[in-house]
Order: sequence, then structure tokens, then C-alpha cells
Amino acid sequence: MFRFSFAALLLGCLVTPAFAAMHTALTIPLSAQNGSGENGTATLTPEGDKTKVVIEMKNAPAESVQPAHIHDGTCANLDKAPKWPLEALKDGKSTTLVPASLTEIMRNKTAINIHKSATNLKDYMACGDITQAK
Repeated sequence: MFRFSFAALLLGCLVTPAFAAMHTALTIPLSAQNGSGENGTATLTPEGDKTKVVIEMKNAPAESVQPAHIHDGTCANLDKAPKWPLEALKDGKSTTLVPASLTEIMRNKTAINIHKSATNLKDYMACGDITQAK
């Protein structure tokens, strides 16, 4: 009985951190791009087979509406086609329930990208790579 209990405890110590990491909120820093001065965070919280994404930006233009997406790739090498749309930021804030689990979002390299406006999607204001390191 002691051997089984010790083995189960050891296995639990090895598996639990990775398992728990996918079931807790993950905060991604969003860094200004193209001289925008806009910085902030995106908090990704698992909700079963979906993920709640809450974005809060500092220095966003007052009364602005800025599209946001999760893209494949990294901020340095972003796939221009959005993988998952996010609610547009209004006054620097947005909340979206993404129809994908956090595990699925993190399966490949992905990044959150904030655009200048709906009529100017090519100008990026902020970006953050989604990694489990934070």
C-alpha cells in the first residue's frame, strides 16, 4: 500500500502543474506597435471548451473602436488572416467568449493583435504572443 500511495503522490506532483496551468487564467502582455503608445494585457480564462478573453489597454484613443483578433503566428511573424475574431475594443476594453479551449488556442503559436480601426486594419496598434510562460 505504501508503494502505491507514494507512486500516486509522485505522479500527481508531475502531472498536476501542467494540468492546472491549462485550467487557470493566463495573462498576456500587449505591447505598443508603430508608435501607438498603447500597452495593456489580455487575460485568457478557460471556460470548458471556450475561452474568455478580456483585453484592457492603456493610452487607447478616447471613444475609439479598435478591432482585435487572435492570429496564427507571433507578433514578429503574424498570419494576416484572423483565426478567431475578438470583440472590438471600445475605449480600450473588450470581452469575448472565444469558441475554442485555451488548450486549442495554445496548441500552435498564436498572438492577439489590436488594429487601429475597422477602416484601417493594416495598421497594428498593439500585439502580444500567447504563451504559457506568464
